[in-house]
Amino acid sequence: MEPIKAGDLCEVISGLGQTKSPNLGLFVKVISAQGEHSQYGRVWRCEGPNVQQLTDTGAYAVTGWADFPASWLRKIKPDENVRKDEEKLEDVV
Repeated sequence: MEPIKAGDLCEVISGLGQTKSPNLGLFVKVISAQGEHSQYGRVWRCEGPNVQQLTDTGAYAVTGWADFPASWLRKIKPDENVRKDEEKLEDVV
């Protein structure tokens, strides 16, 4: 599969809280590369309607964007059947 790049649509498949991550299962649009993390590799800034970030206080807040390692994202192929998630994708695009 082709690597993730800016403009791609992805599903969030992992997070800091792993299965408890509030972003798990959300569809996001990849905006830009944010660099390389020593443990997680390439990090991408993504946006989406209900994307949350961990704040300095340790609580999550809805910001509409967050940074995700590539391994936490599953690229959505343009020809993939995503009709059941069509509303979510329309909100992102």
